[in-house]
Amino acid sequence: MKAYSFLVVMTLLLVASMVVMIGCEYDVAEPQWYKPFSEAATLRITQIEPASEARPGVNTITIRGENFAAPPDSNDAYFDNQRAEIVSTSSTSITVRRPNLVDDSVFIKVVSNKALVVAKFGPYKIYPVSQRNGAFRDNIALNALAVDNGDNLYVVYGDSSTPRIFRVTPDEQRILVARASRLPTDGRFGPDGRLYLLSNNRAIDVVDVQAGTAAQWLRLPSGRIVKAGDFDANGYFYVGGTRSDLVVIAPDLTVRTAGIYASDDILAVRVYGGYLFVASRVPTTGGQPPAPGSIWKHQIDASGNVGPKELVLDMSATAFASRTIAAITFSADGTMYIGTNSSDPILVFNPTTGTVDYFYKNILPPYCKNFYWGRGTYLYMLSGNVNPAQEWTVYRVDMGTAGAPYY
Repeated sequence: MKAYSFLVVMTLLLVASMVVMIGCEYDVAEPQWYKPFSEAATLRITQIEPASEARPGVNTITIRGENFAAPPDSNDAYFDNQRAEIVSTSSTSITVRRPNLVDDSVFIKVVSNKALVVAKFGPYKIYPVSQRNGAFRDNIALNALAVDNGDNLYVVYGDSSTPRIFRVTPDEQRILVARASRLPTDGRFGPDGRLYLLSNNRAIDVVDVQAGTAAQWLRLPSGRIVKAGDFDANGYFYVGGTRSDLVVIAPDLTVRTAGIYASDDILAVRVYGGYLFVASRVPTTGGQPPAPGSIWKHQIDASGNVGPKELVLDMSATAFASRTIAAITFSADGTMYIGTNSSDPILVFNPTTGTVDYFYKNILPPYCKNFYWGRGTYLYMLSGNVNPAQEWTVYRVDMGTAGAPYY
């Protein structure tokens, strides 16, 4: 009987062991050496846009090819050893921002986490796009700048006791022209070839740059303190400031207000294509941060009459809502450029898509106080700041295209 019981128990144990062993067969992962090797697709660069070189004006570069990783964070692009900022990516293209690099023979590389081999393309040429101008290296505040028809740059330089007006020739000779009576905030050459200076003041000064004399041109009525302005082709001067409204000065020096910006802070004014463009914002009180600015346009006629406001750009609806607009201007093809008192200071606005983007990101110095387009492809940018400190100087920025005329 005992032998029978022992036999039954042993049989049951044997069956249980077999069940466990059979179950374990399915729990063990299949050895990898049983699987066939799957070779990664070959990563290739087939084309660069623009081809062979990035001239001035090129803001982004597109790398086209095969077998890039589709997820945005799965590719890296390098120009030599400098990693580029990727704007957009797909399995066949990667668009990057222009790198802060100047070289005749850069090699472009793409690294993907789905490929074992790095794709290379080159050599590729990247041109310089900015340089200092005028030898302003002693870090004294610069206040306004303008460019005449001969492409001579004029800069007002110094403190409130000794503001001086310098001419910087195209070959960068710096010549003292005259002394200003006050520190200006903006400057414009008029159709008569004279330089007009606005100074956050009722008084507007005029400089005869040939004779080397500066004098008061006009004193506006009480309450009309203006700091920015621009001329149209008929000699009307459109100026504005904080809660001073938009003031129109006729060639015969009669003055009228537009009745449009009485409660606003006018930051910048530019005439282009039969329209007056005004950057403005609502002033704040009580220590509140400044409200985001907007850019408006008004149709103007031959008699200087200003039409209704039309919204061009609401900065609060963009990624740049915290920025202060310092200047606006246009290229000859109608593209708008916005100078801001911030890092990566120049923005480009596409009127067709309504989008705003950086221009020459990580290339230009911060804190644009003002800019003025010369008669060629150069935009002269006044850069500097008090707090945080930024060295005061002028940069000549090659935009790769001509600017729109000022009048």
